[in-house]
Amino acid sequence: MNSTSYRRSHGDSVGALRAWFTQPYDYRWMADFQNSRPTGKLIRWVMAVLTLNYGVLAVVSLFSAGTSRSAVAIGWKACLVVMVVVVAAAWIRRPFPGRLGVVTFAVFADLGTASSLLINPLADAIAACALFAVIGTFCTFFLSPRWLVAHLTFAVACTIASAVPSYAAGGVDVASLVFRTNVVLLAIAGVPLTSHLLVTTLTDDARSSLLDPLTGLLNRRGLDAAFDDVWPLGRGEDQCSAVVVIDIDRFKSVNDEYGHEEGDAVIVRVAERLRAHLGKYGVIARTGGEEYLAVVATSRLRIDALVHGVRRALRDAEDTVAVTVSVGAAILYADSALWDQNIDIVTRATRIADSMMYEAKAAGGNRVVTTLL
Repeated sequence: MNSTSYRRSHGDSVGALRAWFTQPYDYRWMADFQNSRPTGKLIRWVMAVLTLNYGVLAVVSLFSAGTSRSAVAIGWKACLVVMVVVVAAAWIRRPFPGRLGVVTFAVFADLGTASSLLINPLADAIAACALFAVIGTFCTFFLSPRWLVAHLTFAVACTIASAVPSYAAGGVDVASLVFRTNVVLLAIAGVPLTSHLLVTTLTDDARSSLLDPLTGLLNRRGLDAAFDDVWPLGRGEDQCSAVVVIDIDRFKSVNDEYGHEEGDAVIVRVAERLRAHLGKYGVIARTGGEEYLAVVATSRLRIDALVHGVRRALRDAEDTVAVTVSVGAAILYADSALWDQNIDIVTRATRIADSMMYEAKAAGGNRVVTTLL
C-alpha cells in the first residue's frame, strides 16, 4: 500500500478518497501474512463454515412457501450446494489464496447470492440481500478498494432490483419498503465501505511506523519485528544466516560538496540497489543516517558471493555522485553450536557485524570484512 498517499492528500477529502481508491493492494503480502500466522488457519475455517452456511440456506429455501420448484431452480440450487462444498473444502485444505483466489471467491459469492434471489420467494428477497454484507466483510479485509467498490455497486443494484418487484406486487406500503431497503443498504454498503477506509488508514499508519520515510526500507523498529521471519531459516540443512552492516564511506563530504538534497538521493539510490541485491534473501533496514543493516538467510555456497557482491551491486559508472561502502558481516552456519546456546544470537551477530564494518572503514573503506560465529 502506498504509505504517502494519505499524507499528500491531508485536508483534501476528495484527494484522500482518490488516493484510497487508486492505491495498490498487496495480495501477496496478505496471503503470506495469513499463512505465516496461527490465526490464518482459524480464518480459513471461519470462511469454510460461512461458505457451507450459504449451501444450507440454499437447501432450506426450497421448503419456503413461494419458492420456485421447477427443475431448473432445483438443479441450479443443487449445483450451488456442490460448488459450496468444494469451495469450503478448498478453504480448509489449501493455504490462504493470493489475488486470483480471493477475487474468484468474492465473484462466486456475489453471483451465487444474486442467482438465489431470482428463485427465492419474493417476500424474502430484501432480507436475502443482507447476505451481501457477509461478502462485503470479506472484501473489506482481503480485496483492493476497487474490487470492494465493484462488489458494493453490484450488491446495491441487486438490492434495489429486489425492492422494485416487492413494491409492484403490493402487500407492503412504500414507507415500510423504503425502511427495509435502507437498513439493508446500510448493512451491505455503508458498513464495509467505512470499515475499509478505517482499516486501510490504520494499516497504512501501522506500516509507516515500521518504515524509513526516505527510502521505504524498514526502520529499526520494523527490522526488530521482521528478524524472526528470516533468522531461523539459516538452521536448515546447508544453510546459514548472516547480519550484514553497510555504511557509506565519507558521506559527510557528499553533503558538504553536493548538498543535502543530493545526499538524500545517494541514500535512496543505495537503498534501492541493496533491495535489488539482498531483498530476495531477507530483510533490509536503514538504521542510521548513511548506515543500513540486512538480515539474510541463504545457502553456505552462496553467502560469500552475496556479501562480497554488495560493493559491486552498488557501483555504477554513470552515477553523478560516486560513493563506496564499508561492509561488515557476521555469518552463522546451520551447524554452529551457538544456535543451541542460551544467548541472544541476533544481538551478538549485529554487534559483531557492526564491528566488522568499522574494521573495514578503519582500513580505508570500500571493502568487506566478514567473520564466522
